[in-house]
Amino acid sequence: TPPTATIPEPAAPSKTREEWEAFVGGKLLNRIGALALILGVGFFLKYAFDNNWISETVRVLIGAAAGLVCLAVAQRTHKRGLEIFSQGLVGSGVAILYIAVYAAFNFYHLVPQWVALLLMSAVTVIAFAQGMYYDSIVVGILGWSGGFLTPFLLSTGEVSETGLFLYISLLVAGILAIVFLKKSWATLEPLTLLSTWYVYASWMIGYYKDEKLLPAVIFASVFWVFFHTADIVRARRGSELRPSLSHFLPALNVMIFYTVLYTTLYTKHHDWIAPLTIVLGALYLGSALFFAMDGNAAASRPRFILTASILLGIATTVQYSGYTTVMFWSVEAVFLLWCGVRWDLRYLWLTGLVFFAVAGIKLFGTQGAIQFDPITGYVPVMNVRTLAYVVVSAALVTGSWLFRDRTDRHSLAVVTWLQGAACAMVFAVLTVEVNDHFTLREVLGDGAGRQSLLFDRLMSLSVAWMAYSIPFAWIGFAACRRAARIAGLLVLLLSVTLATVRGIAFDPIEHLTPLVNVRSIAMVLVIAGMVAHALMMKAYRSTVEWLPEVRNYLGIAIGVTIFSLLTGETRDAFGRMLFDLGFTGNGSDAGDDVVRTLNLQQLSLSGVWLAYSVALMTVGIWRNFRELRLFAIALFGVTILKIFAYDLSFLETLYRIFSFIGLGLILLAVSYAYQRYKHVLFGRLGPPDATTGDAGRS
Repeated sequence: TPPTATIPEPAAPSKTREEWEAFVGGKLLNRIGALALILGVGFFLKYAFDNNWISETVRVLIGAAAGLVCLAVAQRTHKRGLEIFSQGLVGSGVAILYIAVYAAFNFYHLVPQWVALLLMSAVTVIAFAQGMYYDSIVVGILGWSGGFLTPFLLSTGEVSETGLFLYISLLVAGILAIVFLKKSWATLEPLTLLSTWYVYASWMIGYYKDEKLLPAVIFASVFWVFFHTADIVRARRGSELRPSLSHFLPALNVMIFYTVLYTTLYTKHHDWIAPLTIVLGALYLGSALFFAMDGNAAASRPRFILTASILLGIATTVQYSGYTTVMFWSVEAVFLLWCGVRWDLRYLWLTGLVFFAVAGIKLFGTQGAIQFDPITGYVPVMNVRTLAYVVVSAALVTGSWLFRDRTDRHSLAVVTWLQGAACAMVFAVLTVEVNDHFTLREVLGDGAGRQSLLFDRLMSLSVAWMAYSIPFAWIGFAACRRAARIAGLLVLLLSVTLATVRGIAFDPIEHLTPLVNVRSIAMVLVIAGMVAHALMMKAYRSTVEWLPEVRNYLGIAIGVTIFSLLTGETRDAFGRMLFDLGFTGNGSDAGDDVVRTLNLQQLSLSGVWLAYSVALMTVGIWRNFRELRLFAIALFGVTILKIFAYDLSFLETLYRIFSFIGLGLILLAVSYAYQRYKHVLFGRLGPPDATTGDAGRS
């Protein structure tokens, strides 16, 4: 099907000469004329005043009469259809009335301040009434500007906060009521919000004192209530503002209000901040629940929830510290994720992820998160730090569970990262708990030396990490959780590496009890864990494509770990004998017993390596495990190199004989096994068999 051609929208027609003439002659000249009239009247009055033609009272009355005449003429001309002309006269009349009242109070002091305030208020009411009557937002803006300028115009240097804020409250209430009556006047709302808080800030900067705390908090709350109520009403009716302003103005309102509360209470009433923040957050949460029953305002509900969550997060920071803050933030993060997933609002669950990130940073930044402080007060597992790690981990798992039914790319990525973070939290708390256990033992001085405790710490870590890796790998395989699977395998690698590398040599050697020691127990447990992993991988080999290959490498790792254990135990058993003999490693103190022990040590190492190689080769042939056979051959190579390079040069003749005879017999036996079972290991070689017709395999 051929593509449908896109028809461009017709461009807006340019104004005709007649339209331009009507604009200039009918509207522009009207506005200029109104301004000229105001200026002319002002110049005339100034000239008359300068020459004392008119008394002060008469001057004010003339101004008031001129303003009222303008309003009256505007009404008559409006009835005759001259709408634009009448609007110009209305603006002139309202401006002249403002000037007359201002002159009566400020220039001539004919009336007291409260009378001037009433007169200014009356002019403001007249301005809004005229603006609504003529449907002119320009006149409305004139009334708005006059209303908010009144406190500044009538200022005497001394301010009654009650009178000032009552006036502003009435003005705000009136303007907001007009905005909801006249949808086209929605622009007045942001102007009113900014002006209200500007007047309040001006009073705070110039006149606030500690004894005025109560009225300051009360009227700030009143102003917040006005605009919050306007937000709720507007949301239920359908926003008359642009969408960006509909979300920006309420956010600005609560931000200014909370800033006012915080700065006012911080110095002398800090304990009030957290409860008031919680109350404010609860009000926003209540607004969200109220909107839950109103389908017309569904778009505003998430914004209220987001505001409530941020306020509760701030309250937690103000009231609590350390791990308590971390736990509260994690719970709030789960709540935001739940709301974001339920209503399919990305910015909500993104905010939840931010809460998680901040909670994690706060957790690791809290004193004692890595090493308990003070260490003398450490109680294994049963401490607030462990509770914080557990709560954060549980919150992360819960957050990932909320995305279980979502299959889009972003949701899957969120699940992976949340589960990965949960795995990292559990690994971290396990590691720090083991470390702090040994740090406490070192501080308390339980009889073991620092060197011994360090060795025990590392071997215990390898066992703890292996214990971590098994359940996480199982969850990853059984429940197809990628993050848990990767975490389990990575920690398995860490455990095996640490046990194999550090377990090769017992430290300190004087504390060694052959076979029954922390190294043997730890490495046996690590090997058992590796076997458990191998069995698990065999059971789930069909779920992951690369699992069989990893299982083969794991078999080699088991062989290497056993080799490390056998080597370490053999070498260190003789090392303990040498220590008991007083041998320090220098040739000068090597007596006959020392030389004999050293020879037995090297002969035993060669024998153990050969025996272990034979065992590996036997298992490799029996199970047809090619990688294990290759590892056995490599170990044979290492043993051969040792015998020819070391035993031949340093061992006495008798030990050298035993070493070479044993090597020769074992190598011949291995060669015989390869020849005897080559059809099992490699398949039938050569051309097809004449009797069976089977082709050989290579």
